[in-house]
Amino acid sequence: MTYQGNRFYKYLTIGEDDKRWGIYLTGAGHIKVEKNTEYPLVDDPSHHYFHWTTGRRLSEYQILFITKGQGLFESEMTSIRKVNAGDIFILFPDIWHRFKPDKATGWDEYWIEFDGEIIKHFRNMEFLNPNNPVIAVGLQEEIAENYLKILKLIKDEKPGFQYIASGILIQILGQLFASRKYHLFEGKIIENKIRQAKLIIMENVNTPISQEDIAGNIGMGYSLYRKKFKEYTGVSPTQYQIQLKINKAKDLLITSNQTLKEIAYNLGFEFPDYFYRLFKQKTGITPSDFREKNIR
Repeated sequence: MTYQGNRFYKYLTIGEDDKRWGIYLTGAGHIKVEKNTEYPLVDDPSHHYFHWTTGRRLSEYQILFITKGQGLFESEMTSIRKVNAGDIFILFPDIWHRFKPDKATGWDEYWIEFDGEIIKHFRNMEFLNPNNPVIAVGLQEEIAENYLKILKLIKDEKPGFQYIASGILIQILGQLFASRKYHLFEGKIIENKIRQAKLIIMENVNTPISQEDIAGNIGMGYSLYRKKFKEYTGVSPTQYQIQLKINKAKDLLITSNQTLKEIAYNLGFEFPDYFYRLFKQKTGITPSDFREKNIR
């Protein structure tokens, strides 16, 4: 563990229980690099030290959040990219990389090093992609607070701290992915249109309104509407509508005395058998079994 002026870092010893948990931290730190300062700092541990002219490869992942200043990043998967305050960049195991702050500005850098089977799953599902390592999230206070929470946990290193710290790390990754997705819509007219569509679907949960009609109501062609709705919500508008109806059906099954047919008709299903099949498909249980189980 190192404290030195505007600098703190600590590398951790990992136990078998930490590895079995599925995600674990191997280190974390915070560095304030002043203007006109050589970087990396010369007393970095030998297993992490690198120079801009040579770069390096790590055996774990790192996620770095720049909160002040600017600089450059490059990896064998990407060209040189400018990094600004509010950017996060991810380092991948065994992939050559290098980065440095601009001497004219310096930068403030928070970093977390980590690994585990859960991270491999994220990478296999392409949530983590070495072809897109630099992500602009902005100076989000919530992300900065989570980095600070992790730094405090590893400073204290109380029993079981890995479980809490790894949970906060997953939250940071969630904030990162959500921010990347939202930036596609932020400040654009399309965001308001999709929100209008969601409101129309919610207001018409009891009617069989078509998605083509909804697209027309918000002034969009159906194909573009369907594409942008899925990009914004993660599901198609039809699946979004169905899930709202299923949620409403669950409520009615528990709180009302309506028959299954009445619930089906009241939710805009012309054929009750279709409603029964859809309910079981989405919940794994029939409407009658759901009612019996929850009332009991």
